[in-house]
Amino acid sequence: MKRKLFIVFFALICTAFILYPASAALNQINKGDTVFLGEQGLVLNSDVFYTSGNETDTQLAYYSSGNPATDSPSYTITPDKNSFIVSQADFSGREGIWYSYPDGAKNGYSAINVVYPNIAMKIYSYRPGGESFDITGGKIVSGEMLDFRLDSNLYPIFSRDGATSSDGGIDIIVEDKDGATFSSLYNCQGTPVSIKGVQPENSAYFLPSGTLTCLWDTGNSLYSSGEYTIWAECDVNGILDNLGRITGATVSSPVGTVQESETLDTGITQTQTPTPTPVVTPVSQITQTPKRTLTATKTPTTQVTETTQAKTQSPAETSASPETTQSPAGIISVLFALGLAGVYLSYRKE
Repeated sequence: MKRKLFIVFFALICTAFILYPASAALNQINKGDTVFLGEQGLVLNSDVFYTSGNETDTQLAYYSSGNPATDSPSYTITPDKNSFIVSQADFSGREGIWYSYPDGAKNGYSAINVVYPNIAMKIYSYRPGGESFDITGGKIVSGEMLDFRLDSNLYPIFSRDGATSSDGGIDIIVEDKDGATFSSLYNCQGTPVSIKGVQPENSAYFLPSGTLTCLWDTGNSLYSSGEYTIWAECDVNGILDNLGRITGATVSSPVGTVQESETLDTGITQTQTPTPTPVVTPVSQITQTPKRTLTATKTPTTQVTETTQAKTQSPAETSASPETTQSPAGIISVLFALGLAGVYLSYRKE
């Protein structure tokens, strides 16, 4: 009996972990909070809804125009307060202030602010003397000190009640030429700095903590020369899952590629170095030669196909025709032999 109770208890704990993810604190919504299209699993706390005496509103209303105090709403919903989703069906094209309804709207009681997400990234070349500059899309020489700036309107998510740094955030992806990605980068002190779960505090946020600094020492021997593609993506509260990979909304445009080289000269050599180019020319010629032979064989093939078929049939006929021409002679010989055998046997009997 005790064992059964333990199994049931253990199953309940596992279910709780599945249903309540670590970023649960980012889902607490209070009156006037900004929510983003695509978010799900939000908890609308009691102050989101207008209460007067013993009466509490249960609906949210959107007004595309007019006065909420006197006019009828353009759209209303009855949300699930404990598992609210900012769905495209209800909120796309209806971004802005939503009012508690029906009594809240008459009293100008705004419940939530619905916003469409946006996200972008920039790369900065860091100079300790204060001469740092935007190098997004430029070519970077090995040894350059870099920082990333996250430009996004998603920062209000991370200032919600109860939010902590362990609740997840926006992920920065740095991918090398071989497709490998990095979860952290070595700064100029040789310390690895995480680029996952970033929680920006404003709309133009420098990693890792808001101030322009050396986030990535590209001269570190761990980073080989080549191309690095960088972008940001956000799936907090299921935004990316629900909206999909929308460039500029859930995923930033890749900020070009970073080409690292030992010196500027080698950088230029690298551009010429695609030794594939000289190698490719012969290859294309070689491939063309077989193509020509193939074409040459193809032209006959169309003609040869029939001839081949004719030939394939003619051997069949020639090999069969000797059999057909010889077959009567063979049959006659057999019959003749049988006849002789018959005569011989009858002669023996007599």
